[in-house]
Amino acid sequence: MAIAHDDSRLTDRDGLARALGEAARRTAAVLLAKRAARDVKLKADGSPVCSADLAADFAAKQALAELLPGFPVISEESVGEIAPAEVFILLDPLDGTREFLASGDSYCVAIAVIWNGRPLAGAIAAPALGRLWFGGARCFAQTLDDEAKPLGAPRQVHVRCEPEDGPLMLVSRFHGDTVSAGVAAAIAKGDGAPVSSAVKFGLIASGEADLHVRGGPTMEWDIAAGDVILAAAGGVVLTLDGEKPTYGKAERDFCNPPFVAASCERLARLAIEKAKACQAETCRA
Repeated sequence: MAIAHDDSRLTDRDGLARALGEAARRTAAVLLAKRAARDVKLKADGSPVCSADLAADFAAKQALAELLPGFPVISEESVGEIAPAEVFILLDPLDGTREFLASGDSYCVAIAVIWNGRPLAGAIAAPALGRLWFGGARCFAQTLDDEAKPLGAPRQVHVRCEPEDGPLMLVSRFHGDTVSAGVAAAIAKGDGAPVSSAVKFGLIASGEADLHVRGGPTMEWDIAAGDVILAAAGGVVLTLDGEKPTYGKAERDFCNPPFVAASCERLARLAIEKAKACQAETCRA
């Protein structure tokens, strides 16, 4: 059954975000329990999947059915089973599978509610880092213990002012591209800090970094939660055309165009300018 556009839950964005945060936290606990999983298979697109992805997918859908009953869920692990509606949930039960399999820390659960093509609320839980972010109208962060249980109350967070000596840019640990490398060389402080998954959006939202640029392929469930969390903290996500991304595009197989995530629009548009210059230089080479 579809969610009606006048469903009262859609008017309380922070309430939606809290529910998504709880679902992400419960799913994160399953990922911690599956840290030893190494039964890797390759999906049709060449990306890895293991039993931890599938266990987290099951746990997330159970939690969402309890906390947000009636919301249709489109998950990375079951895409194609449900068509996008006016209101639906995008789920990535394990964003950063390569990071997880390499025993790294910056993997996460990412969940977002989409309404009319844009994210209304979202949550990111990174259990190995002990971090949870969720946002709707406002952005909150919470510390998790080593079993993904909450430590203390959520606190509201905001992006920081751009550092005078240049932005700290977060780059993908396993999916680098020439565009992001070019932007880092042009405007960032240093070469960029390598971090996997949607954790990058949370770190920018918390004022611990300033910029992320992605010129290579990503999927909608990779960035939707980070998009709304960052916006709630005062930041912005824009495509290289300068527009806000839209979601639920089954006709493009849920693929995203290149984008920038930044602590402010000025920095985002500067990064877009440098990214386009890098693309043009690559075309001439």
